[in-house]
Order: sequence, then structure tokens, then C-alpha cells
Amino acid sequence: MTPEYVYGLVPAQCMRTMFIDGNLLQPAGVNELLDAGCLKLIASKFIGYTMFAASAGVKLPQIMNFVRSGSVSGISSAYVHLELTSTIFSCCYNTLRGNPISTWGEMLNICIQNAVILLVYYYYSCNLLQSAGVNALRTLVGVSFHVATAYALLSGMLPDVQLPPLVCEPLLASMPSACDVLPGMQLMAIVPSLIVLASRAPQIALNFSQGHTGQLSLLTSALFFVGGVARLFTTLTEVNDPILLAGVLVGLLLNTLLVLQLLLFRTATARYMEGQRKSKKA
Repeated sequence: MTPEYVYGLVPAQCMRTMFIDGNLLQPAGVNELLDAGCLKLIASKFIGYTMFAASAGVKLPQIMNFVRSGSVSGISSAYVHLELTSTIFSCCYNTLRGNPISTWGEMLNICIQNAVILLVYYYYSCNLLQSAGVNALRTLVGVSFHVATAYALLSGMLPDVQLPPLVCEPLLASMPSACDVLPGMQLMAIVPSLIVLASRAPQIALNFSQGHTGQLSLLTSALFFVGGVARLFTTLTEVNDPILLAGVLVGLLLNTLLVLQLLLFRTATARYMEGQRKSKKA
């Protein structure tokens, strides 16, 4: 059961433990004020709200990279679309579960910024050989898909699923629940992890194959890494949801790989970007 919070930050039980009659001007004592359980919950709330506020601009460096260069080179279409789809699933799942905004609020901000990145991507990747109408239709179809996805999830249209016997029965020895019906809500929680894996993996593979990271922003990726570590703490502290925790761990691992690539290919990326600038001037 989620505890009640005073001022949205301090659990009501902790107010009674740390302060006489819940009065902030009357501390109960040093031991009570330093209660480990209460301080952990307060720290988690503070970190969660800080992440919520800070995430309002976490993808701005990436967006500015696109706008300054007038290019989305080095960015895969799958990465852009799947990033947005993942955050839509996460926001809808947490909304329907009624999880505290402090445990997922940054996903809402990131979802909005991912939508902006999608529009920017379409704008700079438009095929000049096609008509404006074709490019506009392409953008409309892409945006409509994501709007429809959000509507379907919030309306509870995601069905329960069950793996076909040919697929699940060979897994029964190692996974007894392989043939069980998976409720739509659990599927909604699992999908973001699968999407994050599917979106990051092509980008990570593309970085290795081309030997540079293109327009990817080190600052944005580093912020996501730090945010992932903080979100791991708040999820462990406030939410008893193993599926959600697994998703946080998957995202943290993949963000770590991206940061390592950005550092490893930094010199090669600088050479590539310089070549891009020279070719534009020529």
C-alpha cells in the first residue's frame, strides 16, 4: 500500500515519528530525525521530483544538435519511433497503475520531447525528390500511429496474450509459467523494456558499424545514465513492481553502453562531423 505523504515529500507516519504531533517546529529527537527508513523515503521523493523537473530539458541538447546541423545523420528511424513508443507505454502503464508521479514523472517529460524529436526527424529527413504532399502524409501517418497507440492503451484495449503451445511448451522445464496467460497490464509493463532493447540495439549496432556516433549527444546520454541510476533507487524504495524494476535495469544497461560508445568514438565522431561541415560548404 502506498503511504500518505505530507507536503508530497514526507510520509505521514514519518511526520509523526520525527516530529511531535507532526509539528515541524517540534523535532522528536536526534534518533527520530535520523530514522533510516524515513530518510530513505524522503530522499526517494526528493530525487523523484528533482528528476521530474530536470527532465523537462534532458533531450534539448539532442534536439539542438539536429537544428544546428540541419541534419539527422547517424540516427536510425527505428530508434526515433521506438523511443517514443516506449515512453508512451510507460506513461500509460504508470497512469493506469496509479503509481506516484515522483516514480515516473520524467517519462512524461521525455515522452513529450520524443514527440518533438519525431517531428524534427521527419522535417530533416524529408526526401527532396518527393512532393511536399508525400512528405506531409508520411509525417501524418507516423504521428497518428503514436496518438492511436496512447488512446488504445489508456482505453484498456491491450488484450491478454498467451504463447502458442509450440512456443511455450519447450520452455516449461525451465519456465513453469511459460504457457500461462499474460494479462494486458503486465504486457504493457514488459513492452517498454522490449522496445528500449529494440530501439537502443540498432543504434548501438549502427554506431559500431560506422565507427562514430553521428548526431547523438553525449550530454543527453550522460543525463539518461545518471537518471537511470537515480530511478533504480526510487523504484526499489517506493514501488513493489518486479516488472517495472526489470525495465529500469534494462534501460540503465543500454544507456551505459551508449555512453561508453560516445566516449570511445569521440575522436572519430569529431572527424566525421568536420567532414560533414566541409562537404556542406563545398
